[in-house]
Amino acid sequence: MVSHLPFKWSVRIYFEDTDSGGVVYHSNYLKFMERARTEWLRSLDLNQADLKKKDKIMFVVAKVNIDYKKAASFNDELDIETSLDNIGASR
Repeated sequence: MVSHLPFKWSVRIYFEDTDSGGVVYHSNYLKFMERARTEWLRSLDLNQADLKKKDKIMFVVAKVNIDYKKAASFNDELDIETSLDNIGASR
């Protein structure tokens, strides 16, 4: 059973994650979220490569909606929270 409890994962902002002003480039937030999702699945002993190869199961992001509240900058540490809201029908 997949846990519905929130999973927290931290990421440090490196210079490579920022623009010339030292602010995180907007699309990098998606990378951070994807890494947190992968770490969440790992914490549940779910290996995405094995699931795809053996069971033909993939976790696909169908929609993303982002409201940026405050810019992150070089050397900040972000706490990313991942949770499962719904398991729906798939194909």
